[in-house]
Amino acid sequence: MLSVGKLAAGPNAGRYYEDAVALGREDYYSSEGEWPGRWLGGGADALGLGGEVRGGQTVRLMSGENPTSGALLGRPMDHGSVAGFDLTFNAPKSVGLAFAIGDPWTARVLRDSHKAAVDDALAYLEREACRARRGRGGARIVEGRGFAAAAFDHRTSRAADPLLHTHVVVANRTLGPDGRWTALDARPLYRYAKTAGYLYQARLRHEVSERLGAKWGPVTQGAADLHGFSREVIEHFSRRRAEIVEQLELVGSHSLDAGNVAALETRKRKDHSVPIGRLRDEWRARAAEHGLTRQDVEYLLTRRFQSKAVPREVDLDELTKHAATFARRDVLQAIAEAHHDGARTVDELEAKADEILDSREIVRIPDPAEARYTTETQLRIERGLLDSARSRRDKDVAVAEPLATERALATRSLSDEQAHAVRQLTSSGHGVEVVRAPAGTGKTFALDAAREAWERSGQEVVGCALSAQAARELREHAGIETTTIADLKNRLDRGYRLPQAGVLIVDEAGMVGTRDLAVLDVWAQHTNTKLLLVGDDKQLPEIEAGGAFRAIAEHDGAVELSQVRRQDREWDRQALSALREGRTADWAAAYVDHGRVKTAETRARRPGSACRRLVDGHADRDRCPDDRAAPLRCHRPQRPWARPDAGRRPPRTRCRLRRQDLRERRRGRRDQEQRGARRDQRRPCRGSRRRRHPPRREARSG
Repeated sequence: MLSVGKLAAGPNAGRYYEDAVALGREDYYSSEGEWPGRWLGGGADALGLGGEVRGGQTVRLMSGENPTSGALLGRPMDHGSVAGFDLTFNAPKSVGLAFAIGDPWTARVLRDSHKAAVDDALAYLEREACRARRGRGGARIVEGRGFAAAAFDHRTSRAADPLLHTHVVVANRTLGPDGRWTALDARPLYRYAKTAGYLYQARLRHEVSERLGAKWGPVTQGAADLHGFSREVIEHFSRRRAEIVEQLELVGSHSLDAGNVAALETRKRKDHSVPIGRLRDEWRARAAEHGLTRQDVEYLLTRRFQSKAVPREVDLDELTKHAATFARRDVLQAIAEAHHDGARTVDELEAKADEILDSREIVRIPDPAEARYTTETQLRIERGLLDSARSRRDKDVAVAEPLATERALATRSLSDEQAHAVRQLTSSGHGVEVVRAPAGTGKTFALDAAREAWERSGQEVVGCALSAQAARELREHAGIETTTIADLKNRLDRGYRLPQAGVLIVDEAGMVGTRDLAVLDVWAQHTNTKLLLVGDDKQLPEIEAGGAFRAIAEHDGAVELSQVRRQDREWDRQALSALREGRTADWAAAYVDHGRVKTAETRARRPGSACRRLVDGHADRDRCPDDRAAPLRCHRPQRPWARPDAGRRPPRTRCRLRRQDLRERRRGRRDQEQRGARRDQRRPCRGSRRRRHPPRREARSG
């Protein structure tokens, strides 16, 4: 695929790529180091650069200079600023293995196929993403005349495994229509990178199929491996990935940003002094141990296994499965993935994309930033939900007795805002209702009171949530029988019915897709069940295509909970409000200023240091003011969307650890292990007892 990395300006920017170049000039198959770079892009043409990259030219280009004349290209490059971008095109691991283990002719064909795919994908990225900014604050976007880029083909990973890939080093300079060299607008570069990666993979599949007759496995996320290359051998030659995964396990995180950090922390300097011939001998020996020989590669890369696959039709529903709208680049990704054997040209795929966008099923959505589209099916689903919410208003659905509501409120210490919300929910009679409540406003506590009022009135209340953790919290803290949305949908399909004239609460509804809400709404109408959507439309975007939660709230109103009760400090509430509104820098600055951010070395370097400091700092929490002893909460890796203010357990169940608690817990675990060890010593292993009598011998016949 394609990854994008920034290159910091400095005296050595770009030197790594030139240092990796092979010392030999002709036989790159057996020499040390890597192949010389080559110039690409319209910006390179404007500078008179072409052919092979010579020594020192990349460094000068990354310094904001003309590599030939040394003239400045626009303003001088400040030290530490972004000098350029590293666009890395990675071939599938099976292609790299075939390149490493196969004969020289096969290796050259695979390398040529890879180069052709890189050139075509970069040309698309240059057309769509080469932009510069003009005017005050960079408000005006203008087209650039192309990238000034140098491409360096590499054959190995930093773990010395075979990995055919190309680093396209793009200078942070482009020539605008006014003849000035200025910095690139990096936003389109990142926006179109994924699509360019899909196009590269599609072009690579076509080139390899046409030149060698190879067969491909299933296409997943735009990429496919060669037929016949087992997962065992592929994972064996993925030591670099194993290093990153191990680092992620050490730090206890698996997000994209954590992966990038882990890649940097485990990065080793690549050894270019080992001749490629010696590496190939080692690769072939390792592959043979896992059942893949050079003869196997030559056998698999033949036309005997090839069967032409007709490109499948693009499913329009898939385009709106994860987002309510999509762009032309999203259609291109779907088309590239649908071409199992790849495409002859990128233009062929783009023509198919334009044909789909011109169809009657596609509706264009006004958007000043970029042309966006949706489908008629998606619009019908959204309109159906809005119509249902309007038609079911004031239908006396799940109206609780006023006396039951007041009794439920009397037994709880609710704020005026929470009490007003409970009364409104239990008396409105709306078939579809929205509760908009940011984290920390006590919505679960209020729902507990509403649940009691409904149950006292003889109305059953059930709930569902997107994740099992959220369902568990609603069940434990509000007393509502709750399951996941996926499980509830399966049960409904198998004959389960929602409570007649009862209540169905959908927790964290701001993260639930429109299609899931539409399914629940249909079932709720069948049993005249109140559909209560609870959540925060500013917390995170929906996992699947959505926006219905926000749309219903805007069109038909919502019950609002806005007073944050979990944080008792005004600065803390303001900081979390900034985080909710997307002002992350303001939130981080507030937490740093108030000493709420602690740093420590990772477990890989100093095991337990961070945990020890946190536990020591909270050991005497009962004697410390709140400003100096914030509660220590357990992290939940299975909920990557959880924010620092998203813990929903009341204070009595927060994870506050003391040193004495830890000692007792360790002592109990140690005693349990010792008892188990003594029990195992007394218990003989099966089959280890000696026979008391010798085995009976068979009588000899005759």
